[in-house]
Amino acid sequence: MKQELFILPFDHRTSFFRDIPGLKEKDQKKQEQALKEFKSIIFDAFLLSIKSEKDRKSFGILVDEEYGEEVLEKAKKEKITVCLPVETSGKEELSLEYGKDFEKHVDKFKPDFVKVLIRYNPKNKETNKRQREVLKKINSLSKRYKIILELLVPPAEGEDKKKYDKEVRDDRTVEAIKEISKAIKVDVWKLEGFGKIQWNKVIASVPKKSNIIFLGRGRSKKDVAEWLKSAASHEEIIGFAVGRTVFLDAVKKYSQKKISRKKAVETISLNFKKLVNLWRKERK
Repeated sequence: MKQELFILPFDHRTSFFRDIPGLKEKDQKKQEQALKEFKSIIFDAFLLSIKSEKDRKSFGILVDEEYGEEVLEKAKKEKITVCLPVETSGKEELSLEYGKDFEKHVDKFKPDFVKVLIRYNPKNKETNKRQREVLKKINSLSKRYKIILELLVPPAEGEDKKKYDKEVRDDRTVEAIKEISKAIKVDVWKLEGFGKIQWNKVIASVPKKSNIIFLGRGRSKKDVAEWLKSAASHEEIIGFAVGRTVFLDAVKKYSQKKISRKKAVETISLNFKKLVNLWRKERK
């Protein structure tokens, strides 16, 4: 049986400014302090949630260097799985956060996984050509580090989102996986949720030596639970990486002084544990 992988991602940067009321209005120093504190809270919650777990390498965090450097340093001592992003946050087209120096920043932390997020619809030919060139640069890391590729396959310009999600997103995802696989060696594909039949098609397109986890995309707890149940029915899928669904509401309330730091940590911890427990229940 493959080792499972449960990741709490909080490498979010741009989305914090969008999702946390009042954060944009603070000066730069206060913004940095707030973001570092949010990430510290989420990390403490993660550690609390795995306190009784024996196989700690099945549990991991995904956090950025910019606001999570202290967390990364602490995490390396905890014998958990550590994942580090390399893409610039909030960009529609893939670019490297530290440009030509990206490898130096990865080597600084020596994570278990390097993660790259890409928005890739096969219809966007010119954009994808440029993005694949960036992937080829990141592929230079594959000899030293395992790679998680987070794939978002949004509708092309002018496509109706509801119709797209229902009728063609799985086919576009299959195309995207095949094209991307030619540019980079992926150890773990981090994919959006699908129904059981759609998953069959997507799983068949993933290279045999790769694993799959599903992501939460900031969706409601109900939606994520449905995605989880569908994913857990496939042995090729080894876990999940769910972030905002787990932590965002508690972080918002803490930021607005509606709950204490302790309460925020406990709430996030409980949310993450519930997902792990639901996964284990569905796997039986």
